[in-house]
Amino acid sequence: MYLLPALTPKAIPVIETDRFRLRANTLDDFQPMFDMWQTPAFYEHIGGKPRPSGYLWSQLQKNIGSWAMFGFGYWTIADLETDRFIGECGFTLSKRSEIDPPLKNIPEAGWGIHPDYWGQGYTKAAMRAALGWALAQAPDFPCQCIINEGHRASESVARSLGMAVVRTVALDGDEDEPVNVWENVTAARAS
Repeated sequence: MYLLPALTPKAIPVIETDRFRLRANTLDDFQPMFDMWQTPAFYEHIGGKPRPSGYLWSQLQKNIGSWAMFGFGYWTIADLETDRFIGECGFTLSKRSEIDPPLKNIPEAGWGIHPDYWGQGYTKAAMRAALGWALAQAPDFPCQCIINEGHRASESVARSLGMAVVRTVALDGDEDEPVNVWENVTAARAS
């Protein structure tokens, strides 16, 4: 299992750019996160359905808790001036039983921003900052992600991170909804 030293919520790094900051999730992020997941354009390529409040409440806790367990996790992407929630991004260790064969036991990258911010380069910039932080902690930091086949915006983000498709799988056995597994170069070397 690939781990970095555990971090408490106060120790979760804050990364600032000229437009946004990556910061720890807070309770104030729950409502805008919930609203984002109720937007059809957002969830269309991420499971195709909205997420219920209980799931997202648990997700918010998981985002914070993964820092203590693994030394990495998800950040809120927040506007630099207003601290308004834009989206989220980062890394987690997933135990996805719905993928066969399962994902490697390495960090899984993920990202999502509210459609109001699409087309402005936030996702690529946020994930580059997140991966840059991880590589500064461990130069061989491996990561993978899953992207629904044909989700061009996320495919572009993955490519910008130096990732490539390594295999195609059916999620939950649904052969009609292929999902591509992407890995960065260091992840391919670690296998």
